[in-house]
Amino acid sequence: MTGCLHIDPADPDLPRLGFGVAARRYQERFGWAVLPLERKQKRPHRLMRHGVLWASRDVSMIEAVYGQDPFAGVGIPTGQVNALLVVDLDLHGGADGTEVWRQYLAGRRLSLPPGPWVQSPSGGQHHYYRLPPGLGMPSRPKILPAVDLKIDGGYVGAPPTVIGIPWSDGKRAGMVSVGYRWTGCPCQMPLAPDWLTDFALNAPSTGGGGNGGSPGDSGGGGKLDDLTEVYATGLPVGERNTRLMQLACQQFARYGSADRFGMAITAIERVLAETDPAGFYAAEQHRTITSARDFMAACEQEKARQDAADREAVASVPVQWGGTWIPQWHR
Repeated sequence: MTGCLHIDPADPDLPRLGFGVAARRYQERFGWAVLPLERKQKRPHRLMRHGVLWASRDVSMIEAVYGQDPFAGVGIPTGQVNALLVVDLDLHGGADGTEVWRQYLAGRRLSLPPGPWVQSPSGGQHHYYRLPPGLGMPSRPKILPAVDLKIDGGYVGAPPTVIGIPWSDGKRAGMVSVGYRWTGCPCQMPLAPDWLTDFALNAPSTGGGGNGGSPGDSGGGGKLDDLTEVYATGLPVGERNTRLMQLACQQFARYGSADRFGMAITAIERVLAETDPAGFYAAEQHRTITSARDFMAACEQEKARQDAADREAVASVPVQWGGTWIPQWHR
């Protein structure tokens, strides 16, 4: 590593901590929480029982993990914890994320400020941008083909981590160790432009991100158009049940499944008043709306369960490491 991340080969801690010296440099130089990774792999280290929720700024964590496994990898959590957004350009499924991103920017006449980036072992690129303090938004996997936006709840591998990459020449096969490599220095990291954060919040995903979804969302975290406006002239005949379920889920997600002030029901009834009622009976409408309410209530319960699990995970961080942050991406 070079620049402000340069490590003196004569550093007395290198034989004992190995890559932990670099992890400590990220903590001390940039104030970042770091996440140890399994040796030559991308997943969180086995000692980090709650994964990214245990990422820490405390140097005692470095001693605890890298003192046992000096060649554990180094992960950098993204999102609010470190005020980072990373554009992850991969080579996946025949798609070249670098080229997809270049074409996307060129086609919309968008630009990004120059800044540091990391070459990944697979040949992809990680472009780093600062976020304003406190700005939260979920990660956006597959926002474009082979393009991920790593934000809240995400992390990326960072130098000097090495990953085992499989190879084969048709007769022989094996693994080769390839490292992440900085181009530029993270101390020169630019602020994410407004259009990029808007894109992260609002753009629909291309799919396949694994986040799941509900009938009231667009998948991957993008905002869905207000369906009371989309269906202002009524639900389309032939799709009324499906569209009513979608509309009701969106309204109960907005106002809560309890709908204490009747705002969701009022919005739904406003659309139904404009909908052709022929063959679309009130009992059928009631069943669909009730199903949507029950579905969103179950989603609320799952969110509460996940929030409680997150709080428990953060509370379980070994006290000597210090509980340095509270996850926000489930809120």
